[in-house]
Amino acid sequence: MTYASSSVSVTASVRFQSKLKETKNFGDALVEVFSDLVQLEIVTWVAHEGDLTHKTGNRLKTTINLIDGDIENELGADFLQGSPYAELRGFHELQVEKGAETIANNLKTLVDIGQKVTGLLNGELNGETEPQIEGSADFSSDRIFSRV
Repeated sequence: MTYASSSVSVTASVRFQSKLKETKNFGDALVEVFSDLVQLEIVTWVAHEGDLTHKTGNRLKTTINLIDGDIENELGADFLQGSPYAELRGFHELQVEKGAETIANNLKTLVDIGQKVTGLLNGELNGETEPQIEGSADFSSDRIFSRV
């Protein structure tokens, strides 16, 4: 079983909206919430009878700070070589690799979008009648963006 928490994104969304209202600066609002979004935690755990949460000893836990590059691993006894769940280590490592790549790509896309929007907003604030965008929108994502 893999465990993930989404409470950070709700908090980040509220912080983003609050900062945007306060400063009226999209870039500042993004920077405010990025501090919460740079930590990736992946936990793979085996629930024993009566367990409602993962505990030291029955989990693999990896925490990655995507900015600093710090990686912290916890390897529970249930996952040591020769233990009943040792084969789940490979699964956990794959989840860590996929998670880190996905988050890093998403952050890069958000930064790119933030820079472009900040440029648009700064152009409007400086009295330009029609903000200019250099080149075409080049987002590193498989999603299609549209402008209204």
